Amino acid sequence: MSYLKLLCLKSTLISLCLIFTSFNVVFYDSHSHPISIEHAIRNNLINCNISSKGGHKGTCVNMSLENKSLHHLNVQVESGRNLISNDTNKQDILIVKEEVFVLNKGENESKDLFGFCSQSHKGSPSKNEEYALGQMKDKKTVQLTTYLAKNNYPLSAMQNAIWVMTNNRRVEGIYHENRDSIKSLMDYVSNLTYQFTPWYSIQYYEDESSLVSDNAKQIYGEFEGRLLKDTKVKVVVFDMLNIAQLRKEIIISEEANSHPVNVDVSSLPKGRYHIGFYVVGGGRVDEKVFSI
Repeated sequence: MSYLKLLCLKSTLISLCLIFTSFNVVFYDSHSHPISIEHAIRNNLINCNISSKGGHKGTCVNMSLENKSLHHLNVQVESGRNLISNDTNKQDILIVKEEVFVLNKGENESKDLFGFCSQSHKGSPSKNEEYALGQMKDKKTVQLTTYLAKNNYPLSAMQNAIWVMTNNRRVEGIYHENRDSIKSLMDYVSNLTYQFTPWYSIQYYEDESSLVSDNAKQIYGEFEGRLLKDTKVKVVVFDMLNIAQLRKEIIISEEANSHPVNVDVSSLPKGRYHIGFYVVGGGRVDEKVFSI
């Protein structure tokens, strides 16, 4: 009987050791993989300080984390995470490039984060203005930030792409003088928002009280037609009553099937227009529609 009791006791001890060992493995694994910064703050595992570096795009915020827990932590700041300005007149910042903080017990680490303004109607933050952690953005906005993190576009174009998602601004507002550098971005955002890719971009005036206005300055695009180098082309903008409002002449720089064009539309009121391209003495080459 005593032998059986001893055998049962040994079996029980072995079972308990296996159970506790499995708990320790699970506990270790849970801290070897990144945890969301939101989870870390909610569970009082870290101290978090966020401040502006001045400006609203690129590496424009600094985040400092301190590990308050008794264990090693890997803390993830996700692409698509919004940071909220403590000043309601200044812009929130949307994180584009994910960062992971690797923190031993009691360790502090500081990193500059890559993000963009997510509120086009507010002012740009000054240096050292404080921020708080916000929520993750909606699924499609996170898709965009993840895409931007993997691609190298002009910062201004990336900013305008984000405003399409966060402020319902127009895809045409994704602007850069070198349109070849932003065509794939316009295609992606158009597809994301179920629109046709516009043939042109709009450069807007900057507003004194915020970053961007609704007042168009210029449009940049391309028109089609096989033309030889040095061909003179007249560009005419008509209103919807077919009355000419603007005229300019351009000279084709090289033989091609499509040609860049920019038109100053600052004198035009908001509305819908069509634009014709005419070879001097040879008739119309192309015609397009735009709105500002």
